[in-house]
Amino acid sequence: MALIGWFLRIQGHVVTTSIVLMLMFSISMAAPVSSVNQEHENGMNIILMIGDGMGFEQVKLARWVEKGVDGQLVMESLPFNSSVTTHSADSSITDSAASATAIATGVKTDNGVISKDPDGHNLETILELAQRLDKSTGVISTCYIQHATPAAFMTHINDRNSYNTITKQIIDSANVDVLLGGGLHYFSNANITTMQDKGYSFVQNLSEMNMVSEGKLFGIFSDFHMDYELNRELTVIPSLAQMTNKSLELLSQDTDGFFLMVEGGRIDHAGHDNNKVQNALDTIAFDKAVEVALHYTVTHDDTMLIVTADHETGGLIVNSNTLDSTLPSDENTEEEKRQLRADRVDQIDVTWSSSGHTAVNVPIYGYGSIFDDMSNEVLDNTDIFQLMVSFYPQAPPLPTTTITEYTPDLVSLLPYVVAGSVLVAVVVITIAWRRRI
Repeated sequence: MALIGWFLRIQGHVVTTSIVLMLMFSISMAAPVSSVNQEHENGMNIILMIGDGMGFEQVKLARWVEKGVDGQLVMESLPFNSSVTTHSADSSITDSAASATAIATGVKTDNGVISKDPDGHNLETILELAQRLDKSTGVISTCYIQHATPAAFMTHINDRNSYNTITKQIIDSANVDVLLGGGLHYFSNANITTMQDKGYSFVQNLSEMNMVSEGKLFGIFSDFHMDYELNRELTVIPSLAQMTNKSLELLSQDTDGFFLMVEGGRIDHAGHDNNKVQNALDTIAFDKAVEVALHYTVTHDDTMLIVTADHETGGLIVNSNTLDSTLPSDENTEEEKRQLRADRVDQIDVTWSSSGHTAVNVPIYGYGSIFDDMSNEVLDNTDIFQLMVSFYPQAPPLPTTTITEYTPDLVSLLPYVVAGSVLVAVVVITIAWRRRI
């Protein structure tokens, strides 16, 4: 009894301190990255670029091919650079659906799920938020437009493979101003007519796309995925850079601003196949699109550019090389550049540890005023959503049906507080008892 009395005399101070410490710890763990929690009064436009399956080694391989061992890709030249964690709600290794959802909504979900939380609630995406701010929106991919990453910005579904349902949502409710990619197989003639009735110009090749100078654009360039860059018909099918340029031309006509998501989707497929040539050339093609986006961003201080990946694919390691000094240049034709790149890849030794996704961090690069005060800290993919939201000034509150992870109330922290208090009490009792004996 004497021991208990002594413990009670000191326990109040200890537990009170533990509660404060546990509250501080729990709140800090739940809070978003502080350096992205800013509001930028002039934030009008966001360009988000996702290299699907693009890890640091994919960037390195592309750099060696295009710029030499000591060179630098355009994305690597951006003033902000760091890395991003990618795990999903139910796995340490994410798929594209869960990772794209985290980027698009700021909420972790299960693999295979598109813009819904693990309990099945719809989550508002950054694209949908931009639409509520009366901004124009665009989605580009070298995959079919119904694929997981593009779909996560404009649809909500429990199964990423339900392509017909995703197509229906795109047609019925997405209202995206510029849609470019593959996936014609999932659009019926009636679907295309519906899109045209909604005011879209429907195009299927480069020349038709270039003829569109205003309004909504719906471009589908292949039945399924678009060809790898090595196999693309150069004068018939637009490159990712050309699609990006056309999208910016159209979206920038909106004085309220825009949101544009650009995906280099086939980097991932080449990773699954452990195909270093296709992987390198599609990463380079993605970097050419980044160059187009950067050119726009540096001349518009109301625009932010984010370049990142959803996950790494293949466990790529770039080893040694026997490269000579011959780099692709403007003196070469596009076909010559493509062949030279392929030849250079063959001079590089690489190893693959997987034919699937991996859990390694992926790159993030950024340009825009919002990055001025940010350190190169490691981010989570959900932080990218916070970063984008904070760039849009006076963003309206999310609908009550949307669930976020950012501000848990004190009730949700209570178990942590109690657990911490009990732990401290046990330690104090143990120490006191040992001293008594």
